[in-house]
Amino acid sequence: MLAALEPSEHDFQEFKSAPFLAEGKVIVADFVANLSRQVSAFANGGGGRLFFGIDDAGQVDGGVRMDLKGGGTRSWLEDVIPGCVDPPLRRFNVFEIPYPGDDVETRIAPGCAVYVVEIPPSDDAPHQSLDYRYYLRIAGKSRPMGHVHIQDVLQRTRHPRVDITRVGPYGRPEKVESDPRGPKQHLCFQAFLTNHGRHLAKHVGVELILPRPMINGQVRGRILAAPGVTLTQRPGTLLFFRHHPYPLFPEQEIAFLRFWVALHAGNAETVRVGDAKIEWRVFADDAPPRHGGTPFRRFAVVRRALKWLDGQARKR
Repeated sequence: MLAALEPSEHDFQEFKSAPFLAEGKVIVADFVANLSRQVSAFANGGGGRLFFGIDDAGQVDGGVRMDLKGGGTRSWLEDVIPGCVDPPLRRFNVFEIPYPGDDVETRIAPGCAVYVVEIPPSDDAPHQSLDYRYYLRIAGKSRPMGHVHIQDVLQRTRHPRVDITRVGPYGRPEKVESDPRGPKQHLCFQAFLTNHGRHLAKHVGVELILPRPMINGQVRGRILAAPGVTLTQRPGTLLFFRHHPYPLFPEQEIAFLRFWVALHAGNAETVRVGDAKIEWRVFADDAPPRHGGTPFRRFAVVRRALKWLDGQARKR
């Protein structure tokens, strides 16, 4: 497995030669401080592996002595790693790959081993290193985190990250030509929710904000017929809210809500060249609400409906 490693460092892999940890049997004085920065960076990011006994070119350099401490180097590393960051690291593994014997070709010296510290993304992030800074893996290096990075990690690790990821047409448009006020089309859309975070979303609600001119009595009744949907009216807009009745698992996507709009001569120009759009706010547990929206004119089904309305107007 060591021979098959990519020879370069990247965001999930860092090589440290044996002298980074010890000179012979003497542990380097600032090793724990340097280790702290690496542990902070991996735990605050996407996780990764830290290798001791491999040089920058990805080659084993003889390895680290297995008897740096009385109980063995591996046991000592397992004792040191949790407390080298704040809050202490709860999840990690230390693997010891020793000299395999004379019958196997290897660069590991007798009495030595390559040590692999495997650090998964931490649910307790961000972790502060011993120099009172926070680190992150960026472009293959462990670099100090800026304020925006720290805020992102705080939200990413403590809250679910739920948002509307897709909105698209559902079913066929309904063409209404018998209305004395003029022809119209009823269009149905379906919105999909996804939990992009690593945490279960126990309570999810979505507020769908639609332009009042596009909601007539018929489509409003259809939207309100869906279980759990409530309506709040504001000047120029209607706010439909629905609470999802079940938890949303990490990376799970669901079809959340179908809604209708009406296109007719009275709102066609606003949709064609104006700011008529679907907007939403997504609430998930105690995470900050996520906002989004998209203009109606970006949907092909809407453009076709507008074209049909233009044709009906010419006929009249």
